Amino acid sequence: MKRSALMPGAGLWPAVVLLSVCLSVPVTARELTLEEALDIALNRTGRGEIIRGNLEVAEETYFAEKINFYLPEISINSSLPSYGVSERWGYLPGTDEKGAVSEPYLDFDADITLNQNLITGGDLTVRADLTRQDREHPDRVGNPVDEFSRLGRFNVAFTQPILKPSDPKFELANKGDDLDIARLTRVEESAALQGEVIECYFGVLQAALQSDIAHDQYEAACLKGAVDSAKLQDGVISDEDWLESASARLDAELAQFEADSDAAEQKRLLMGLLDIDATEPVTPEVPEFGLSLSLQEQQRLADRWRESISIVRARHEYEKTKRQADYTASSCGLSGTISANYNPVRGRVEDAGLSEDLRTDSWGVKLELSYPLWDGGASGASARASRLSAEQARLKYDNEEKSARAEVANLINQHNVSYRKLEVLRKQIGLAASRLDIARSRLDDGQISMLTFLESRVSYYEVRNNYLEELKGYFNCKVDLECRYAD
Repeated sequence: MKRSALMPGAGLWPAVVLLSVCLSVPVTARELTLEEALDIALNRTGRGEIIRGNLEVAEETYFAEKINFYLPEISINSSLPSYGVSERWGYLPGTDEKGAVSEPYLDFDADITLNQNLITGGDLTVRADLTRQDREHPDRVGNPVDEFSRLGRFNVAFTQPILKPSDPKFELANKGDDLDIARLTRVEESAALQGEVIECYFGVLQAALQSDIAHDQYEAACLKGAVDSAKLQDGVISDEDWLESASARLDAELAQFEADSDAAEQKRLLMGLLDIDATEPVTPEVPEFGLSLSLQEQQRLADRWRESISIVRARHEYEKTKRQADYTASSCGLSGTISANYNPVRGRVEDAGLSEDLRTDSWGVKLELSYPLWDGGASGASARASRLSAEQARLKYDNEEKSARAEVANLINQHNVSYRKLEVLRKQIGLAASRLDIARSRLDDGQISMLTFLESRVSYYEVRNNYLEELKGYFNCKVDLECRYAD
């Protein structure tokens, strides 16, 4: 009977048909190469941005410290006009009696200050100050008198510590070491990120193979279970044999579920590492390994072992701790400071209708010395702790020098061995693929069973998995070599 448009559910049929058509359209997965994955991780993820940002902060800190030797810090300070009343207790004007004397005033003050750190460790401060003041005070007979003043002050102050290292040079040298260490750290963190991407990338490829193996093994277990059921009915095998076959089928089914779950988890980890939506259809490609290292390239890498990041980092850390030890030791003895100042004042004062110019020049020089007599041993303990830290850094630097050469040689050897193993494994994959084609032809001709064919396909998958495992080690070794040096 023809369905009426007024019958319940009639309007749902177009939507159901449309949904069925949409679900039946295959979704094409985007291919993702290892090179693209590494580029995304380093340049288009939050973690890669943080790695770059840490270096940028170190660069800005160093150049800000360095530029202070050439350009002063400048500040402009000002206050809004303020009104107040100053009240004091004293002799009343023109009398020998005491009482409360009130003086209303209106003030305005502004200044420009320049502060310059000197490479010698001294400090130069220049300050220009403008003050306007309107005050009212009683004269000798107690009548209010207005006093208006405009004063300009120019103050130059210089301080120079003596008998101790320069603080600015100390800080600049430390910031320079911090910048070099930050550059090395960026290379190390980038290498670590690339290593994680390689692990996850090949984890996806290997998990997909393990899932295929698990599915084939489950299919083989089902076939064997069906055969054993027929044998049980014919009395060829015992109940115990059939139960063992049924248990193996259930184990294979569970292994299939676990393999599928692991494949999904490996993909989720890779997508999370690349800041890509986990639901996006992405299929990693099996990368090709490059050419082997030439003898000239191997020799060049081996000869540069002293420039490896581990040695350079240890050297900078040793220099920092040694500098800190020298600085701490210098603070334990006699120290001093030379200071000088010059303060000219120019202005005009109007009082009771009279006006006069104000011109004064003040200056001074002072030398201060300090020598600690007793502090409970705190200074000596601090100096010894700094020396021990420097000695530990030196030992670490020596150990890095001893081991770096062997590590570089070992990485070169691993790269060569891995390259040769990959060539052999690639030939094995070709042989396994040929055996699989022969098994498929025999299956089509009825010469072998489906169970035997599945065993051949599982063997092919296992050879490919061995190849992927070695390929992962090859790329990890390649990244370690490329990121062994800072440049």
